Amino acid sequence: MLRPLKSLAIACLRWAWGNAVTYGKVCVAVPEVFDPEPTGAGPGAFHPEKVRHDIPPSRMEKALERQMRDLA
Repeated sequence: MLRPLKSLAIACLRWAWGNAVTYGKVCVAVPEVFDPEPTGAGPGAFHPEKVRHDIPPSRMEKALERQMRDLA
């Protein structure tokens, strides 16, 4: 008689623990750590826009320009 009650209690505790962990993950958000913004005149190395006009555009930039011209 006690064995089914014990397994039911364990199942309920596992269910409650799983829900508590999920609730904690949702409600207690840990902020992500970002690199500080670079201080300088121009944008960083990974900036999506072309900054220097003396360097020819890459193949990807040329393809994007073609796609933008086709949309217009």
